[in-house]
Amino acid sequence: MDTIRHFNVTIAMASNPIFCGICDQRHITKPSTDWCSECNQALCTECKDFHASIKASQNHSTIPISNHLALGSSFSQVEGHCSVHDDKYQLFCQTHDCLLCLTCLEEHTKCGDVVRISKLTRDVKTSESFVDTQNSLSDIILNLSKIQSHLEENVCDIKKQKESILREIAQMRKEIDSHLDQIEKSLKIELSKVVKV
Repeated sequence: MDTIRHFNVTIAMASNPIFCGICDQRHITKPSTDWCSECNQALCTECKDFHASIKASQNHSTIPISNHLALGSSFSQVEGHCSVHDDKYQLFCQTHDCLLCLTCLEEHTKCGDVVRISKLTRDVKTSESFVDTQNSLSDIILNLSKIQSHLEENVCDIKKQKESILREIAQMRKEIDSHLDQIEKSLKIELSKVVKV
């Protein structure tokens, strides 16, 4: 049985490196389709439906697992729980630019701009600033690609110019040597005419 499970795990890992967390707790290996950042957990299609129907998590927003993986490892390493109070972050203090759990909130009662994280992130993918930022990043990537291409072309041109200059130097050296040889020859002729021994 363990061999079959290992084989299924290997096949699933080839297409999707993250498995459904709920299924995994029940010793079932299923590839995930979505990610809940509030639960910090991957979900398969069935568990996503179950997750959306439970009162405790019905207001959680999920994103496709491909989008979560595209965020990169540095983003996924952001802790979802307060290390001081061992509680889930639910709020954000805009004054101090920090995440808060409900216990942390006691230290920020005088801050007037504490908001729920879910409110901040609800429409982030469709917000105008997100779309503008995404477009700007696309433009930056395109420009960097063009700059890299131009730099490579410049390096290639410099190499060609170097080779051309070296050829010109060699040709000039031959011409100078040839000219000096002619001068030497004519001087020897003149000298032999003047001094007859």
